[in-house]
Amino acid sequence: PSDSGYIGDVKVQYARRDGLRAVHYAVAPIKPGIGVCVKVDFEKRFDHMQQHSGQHLLSAIFEKEERLETVSWNLGVDASHIELKTAKDYVIGADKLLSIENRCNELILENIPMTVRVVDQNSCSTKHSVPEDYVGGVIRYIEIGTAENLLDQNACCGTHVVNTAQLQQIKLAGTDRIRGGNTRVFFYVGQRICQYAEQSLQRDRKLSELLSCPPEMHCQAVERTKRQVKGALKSLASLRRQLAPLAAQDLHRQLTSDVADSTKPRSVVYHCEDGDGPYANAVGNELGKLMRSGSNVASWVAVIASGPKTEGGAVVIAGSGEGEIHYALDLLSVTIGACKGGFARGIWQGKASSFGKLAKFSL
Repeated sequence: PSDSGYIGDVKVQYARRDGLRAVHYAVAPIKPGIGVCVKVDFEKRFDHMQQHSGQHLLSAIFEKEERLETVSWNLGVDASHIELKTAKDYVIGADKLLSIENRCNELILENIPMTVRVVDQNSCSTKHSVPEDYVGGVIRYIEIGTAENLLDQNACCGTHVVNTAQLQQIKLAGTDRIRGGNTRVFFYVGQRICQYAEQSLQRDRKLSELLSCPPEMHCQAVERTKRQVKGALKSLASLRRQLAPLAAQDLHRQLTSDVADSTKPRSVVYHCEDGDGPYANAVGNELGKLMRSGSNVASWVAVIASGPKTEGGAVVIAGSGEGEIHYALDLLSVTIGACKGGFARGIWQGKASSFGKLAKFSL
């Protein structure tokens, strides 16, 4: 991300480098040759300074104490992260993260200077990877420490604080394993820690209200609720298993009752808003058994929908043959929208995004 601000009274949303020029993207044209007051969004700038300088310090400590090289980093909107080059079997444990975090915060309290040293690109003795269009400029080094006690030195074109004390604090927020075995370490620096703490306090207050307990009991309350939900779902599944044969019997009666028009397949639609996929499958399978064992109806089809009217859910189409089922599926897709799924064990099983127009379906 780049700085933003104003040139005069014109908002500058983004800035980038083009060769040795700075290109500013403004919301309106700016008249050439006039005197202007240039104002940077310093709150945004200082946030970037804290996160970027914090990354330099964090990477330096990982390299110095763990021999782990930082191969990339990302300045995120909330948390940022560094990517460390680690072996596939290497794990950075919670204790090690805490140790690194504590060391970084010790150095922050020591108010170590962070300085910029500029060297002409053409006279620089060290080879650096720079863009092809960057020619004739300078190489900026960000140094943490003094010449007598230099903690870190890296070429960098970003904005930085002037000492470690301006970082205020660093908080490591966990790790994530990625491609090739490398490890991401997530972190917050400075004011972002305060923002995260405020968000956490708001969550605590809301959870305390929802769970009717203080923050220190949230975990126990959630575990208790999970057990209750698991038990309720188990009871619901049992009730659905008992209900499925009864629902299938009712559909069987509707399909086998006298119908005036015998030229079309006999059809029935059943929608259970409180059901789920297994329940719809159970009803379809039970109905198929009943129709095969106790019916003289040669051609029939049943559409079984299970899920909320507005959100959709599972769809099962059972019938006397694939022809009838495909015919019903085509008409159903025209009525309620495309249904995705396929055949399994003689019935069509799939999903629909809404059952709002299911009442209009008919063969």
